Amino acid sequence: MKLGTKLYLFFAGIVILPLLVVTVISSIVLARSEQGTYRTRMQSSLAAAAAILSEKQRSAGDALVAALRGADTAALISGNSPARAAQLDSIRGEIGASEVLLERGGQTLAVSGSAPGGAAQLKTAVNLSGAGSSWQVTALKTVDSSSISGVFSLQGLEWGILEGGKVISGTLAGGSFRTSAGASVSAAPGAPGDSTFDARAGGSDLLALALSLPATLTSKPLVMVAAAPASAVGAASSRALAAGLILTFLTLALAVVLGILLSRKITGPLRRVNQAAAAGAAGDLGREVKVNSRDEIGSLAASFNLMQANIRSYVKELEESRSNIMLALSYAGDILGATSDRMRLIKTTAEAARLATGALAVWVELFADAGSPGHKAMSAGAPRDYFEGGRSRQATAVADDIGTGRIEPGEIIDLPGDLAAIGYPLRHGREALGSLLAMFSGREALTGQNQRILESLATQAASAVENVNFAELQKMLAVTDPMTGISNFRSFQDRLSREVDACRRYGRELSLAIIDLDDFKHINDKFGHQIGDELLKGVARALAGRVRQVDILARYGGEEFAVIFPETPKPAAMKVAESLRGTIEDLTVAGNPEVRVTASIGMAAFPDDAGDEKDLIGKADLALYQAKAEGKNRVVS
Repeated sequence: MKLGTKLYLFFAGIVILPLLVVTVISSIVLARSEQGTYRTRMQSSLAAAAAILSEKQRSAGDALVAALRGADTAALISGNSPARAAQLDSIRGEIGASEVLLERGGQTLAVSGSAPGGAAQLKTAVNLSGAGSSWQVTALKTVDSSSISGVFSLQGLEWGILEGGKVISGTLAGGSFRTSAGASVSAAPGAPGDSTFDARAGGSDLLALALSLPATLTSKPLVMVAAAPASAVGAASSRALAAGLILTFLTLALAVVLGILLSRKITGPLRRVNQAAAAGAAGDLGREVKVNSRDEIGSLAASFNLMQANIRSYVKELEESRSNIMLALSYAGDILGATSDRMRLIKTTAEAARLATGALAVWVELFADAGSPGHKAMSAGAPRDYFEGGRSRQATAVADDIGTGRIEPGEIIDLPGDLAAIGYPLRHGREALGSLLAMFSGREALTGQNQRILESLATQAASAVENVNFAELQKMLAVTDPMTGISNFRSFQDRLSREVDACRRYGRELSLAIIDLDDFKHINDKFGHQIGDELLKGVARALAGRVRQVDILARYGGEEFAVIFPETPKPAAMKVAESLRGTIEDLTVAGNPEVRVTASIGMAAFPDDAGDEKDLIGKADLALYQAKAEGKNRVVS
């Protein structure tokens, strides 16, 4: 069998037949996907409509809460029927409800207004403040269908709210809404389901999807449905199937023609490429392929010739630079081993790059970085005496351009004095920790091999620098509270022990304050834990701004803080503690001025009140408990 026939059969087997099968299947799937498209529209529309209803219920709840604040709660709880009715009428008028009820323990005591029958009602209930959980005011408000009609009309859908199988609101025809089998429509509450169903309403066949509204949202069990005419869905599927069949025929015809042309076009030039490739495989690196075509086979022949030339060049280059590569590898271990000394690391990197590439000089620079406590700007050059005077400033300027991206990595830079330079950033992720700049006497030395060596050394140096940064950052985090940024409890214990030892050794004194935020759990319960966390951060910042630099501020745990006052007698520390208490009392959370808190502070001193740090903490805790017992928001020694 000829090569052309084999190529055509191969092409037909792996391309034409699978392409035909895929196209047919895609056509069928495309037709069926129209129903899926309608299902997706219905799901998103139902979810959006339910969200709108929930938002309206929340707004109604906020309005009811606001109305109850101005209402006479005593008249609602203990007043006579006229007084209760007057209060309920006032509340109903203020919030625009159709019906307002006063309930206790599930029993209705008074009603204002009357919800219209056959209309969906949003339900909002609020417990009366200070009256116990059994007293409750419930408001019913008719659903405004205009507010959610737009959600469905944008998707080309009809909608309705069902009560007992009948449409009471929406764009669907009034009356009974049933599945095609005649069953009532129901759905699990929550998100819309995945399964559409056939339904009938007003004599029309529909494709529908249902969602049961939560019992907490409406006054009665209701189901919301989204629907599309079955005729529209079927027409869309038919159009998609017809388009798919046409595409199948055109694809098959094109594939057959291409198979024939390819089989004829490839065989001739491919034979010559094969012969030249066999000669090259036998070791004849000087053999070239002569193919005059401009297609992929011609490109393959040109690439083969270029590959042969590159192999010859690479062999020569590898022989010349083998010693340099081995030298660079030996220095790589020194670079990665310099895990605690940044200056040693960059000096080693500069020297390794100079020796491995034969560069005239190499400059390595680290940029300032606030991400690690010990990482700061530093630089080193090899040889060192080359960068005396203005050359170091010139090298720093170029290194900065490499780090900021103004000079691309590996870009050849012409410098004064017939020098050519090339640089690479010491990059970790997207951040440039520093840069490496190598200078040569002319562009001839900037070979591909030297470029790869410099890039590899820059990568290894960046990894080593990041290891140092990470180790220092971990050390800092071990003694820092992650939320507030001040010292944590472990650091507090260590500092207190050292300060007490110093006081005992040199006859000095110190004071300790333990600060506890009053009723902080109420803040979390009322405003949420995120607001509580912001308050804790604000307290920490405020305390840090009020204590002295020599004082030690720490988070003691939860909503408690501690301050160590070295070489400070208790009377002086008491004055500072009172100032701290006032600062906390005046503190507010940005955007939430109603979030306020007070603090109780317990004080104790060494050696007047305690003989060691454990006893000192215990005495300060006792003073804190006394401050709580005496009414909170005070300082007690």
